[in-house]
Amino acid sequence: MAFDITVATQNNISDILRIETIIERDYPANRETIIARMEMFPDGFLIINDGHLLVGYIESCIWHEHAFSRYADICQFSNLHQLDGTILFVIFIGVDEKFQKMGVGSLLMNELKNRIKRRYPQIQKIHLVSKEHYVNTFYHKNGFQKIRLLPDYLPDYSGILMEYQY
Repeated sequence: MAFDITVATQNNISDILRIETIIERDYPANRETIIARMEMFPDGFLIINDGHLLVGYIESCIWHEHAFSRYADICQFSNLHQLDGTILFVIFIGVDEKFQKMGVGSLLMNELKNRIKRRYPQIQKIHLVSKEHYVNTFYHKNGFQKIRLLPDYLPDYSGILMEYQY
């Protein structure tokens, strides 16, 4: 199956929200939030489709080293986003459940890594926060290492800060 990866546009919002709502049942981003993130950093908001259907997306921002322990510390991504930063922070990656375990997420992650490094050569590493059940599968497979546990990341669960070094 062939996939196409492009920069997201506002025409993709409905499909992005469909995936967001299914995956992030407890804390889905709303339409305004998705649009704001897309406008904040278009280079870091990619979609993947199978020729007919949008099947996944990844959103990110660039910042300088920033200490945090809770989502509330960083949720205003546009206030932290700085194009001269050295860290790419992956806000979210989501793949339609019917397309999971088919390499779609890895294709998105690798495309983001490559595009960002070409356009922003000062980027030294990628950070993201993961739920525990993705750490030893998806993120390790994609070159990420555990940095530390964030026990109070969200009210209902902890997060794990992950890092990928270029």
